[in-house]
Amino acid sequence: MNPSVRKRFSCVIGLVALITAGAARAADEITAESWGEKTGFKPDLTLMKVPPGTFIDKTNYKEVEGLLAPGMKLLIEKYNFSFKTREYAHVHPSRGYIEATNQHRGEAKIIDVGKNYRKLGLAGYAAGMPFPAPQTGLEVGWNFQYSYIGDDGDLNYDVIWVSATKGIEHTEKWRWAFILRTLNRTDLDPKPELPGFRERGVQTISMTYALSPFDKLGFGALYVKTIEPKDIQGHIYVPAMRRVLRNTFGTRGDTWNATDLLYEDVRGFSGYPEWMSYRILDKKTLLMAVHSGVKFGKGSTESNFDLKNWPRWNPRAEFEPRPTYVVEVIPKLPDYPYRKMIMYFDAETGLINFKETFDRKGQLWKVMLACWGSSPDMNKMPPDYGPPIYVDVQSEHATAINVTRSLNNSNLDPDLFTISQLRKRGT
Repeated sequence: MNPSVRKRFSCVIGLVALITAGAARAADEITAESWGEKTGFKPDLTLMKVPPGTFIDKTNYKEVEGLLAPGMKLLIEKYNFSFKTREYAHVHPSRGYIEATNQHRGEAKIIDVGKNYRKLGLAGYAAGMPFPAPQTGLEVGWNFQYSYIGDDGDLNYDVIWVSATKGIEHTEKWRWAFILRTLNRTDLDPKPELPGFRERGVQTISMTYALSPFDKLGFGALYVKTIEPKDIQGHIYVPAMRRVLRNTFGTRGDTWNATDLLYEDVRGFSGYPEWMSYRILDKKTLLMAVHSGVKFGKGSTESNFDLKNWPRWNPRAEFEPRPTYVVEVIPKLPDYPYRKMIMYFDAETGLINFKETFDRKGQLWKVMLACWGSSPDMNKMPPDYGPPIYVDVQSEHATAINVTRSLNNSNLDPDLFTISQLRKRGT
């Protein structure tokens, strides 16, 4: 072959290869429309045997029994929980999170830490979903750790202590502001990280403080969650003492604010994947409250919860068929209060919709139900935080939390999360 012809032929072959490779990448690219299918799996909607709008309670739950977690059936049978069904609705994260997932796909690598649960267990992660289409329980756990819930948030919420025998015992109002992603940001500038936090090894900063009752007004806490799997560090401000005290939070399953949840139970699980062993038990379609119909503002606590009828902690929510990873989670920490947990991760959002925890004897201890709200704009905003309940089925006591205001991606100033600000807000 003539050399010039051979050169032109080689160029054509190279161009064809580039076009072919580009087409393959385009076909493999995750989009908003294909997010659920390519990062997890689709729900089997043929399993839904009742029409949308059906009211499910103890009289007819057998019609959807195959779509209910065991703990959910317990809430229905024993505690008169009921809900209305709705059509499945697709969920995708922000365009920035999807772009980051495509850009960094395949870069994240799990490090086998064994029993050394204080060692960092992930390398190469930059942003987005670490493991699209996860193959192991630990990959599901890491997807939850970096699931899309926005870069920051600011919530007002009511906390209600409820006894099945005594009724509503106590109510408090709180505010919680947080920068969930000082690093690995996908929505807010500066991206990919806020300056100075990587050097300090800080992943998340947050502050929560009481708004009422009067005797607790101003009590607050400043939390710092590190990149490495350490106990959460921070400070508390005690108004009666007018002092800021350094504190370590949740070192061995401490309860938050004398409620029915541990520090690590916040948002389903706020610990580290390195602390746990994960095993996928099932991949199935279950009824969960992802578009729960949650309301916000004044009077929303009465709208979102049935406070008048026993047991006075049941949320009012809409449930839909959701693709769900059922994962057994066993703590590596030797003196952890839970022997094991069964976590129900949504395959589209990566978030925990339901959780069952078991005591050291292996008996069911608590169930957690999260009722998420719809995103105001999925292209740039996460879903709204909805009203969760934490039910201690052994003591027949529950903590209900109603979010009255949910702001996400509001570009919070990192300078708000300082000891001086904690003291200022408490005085």
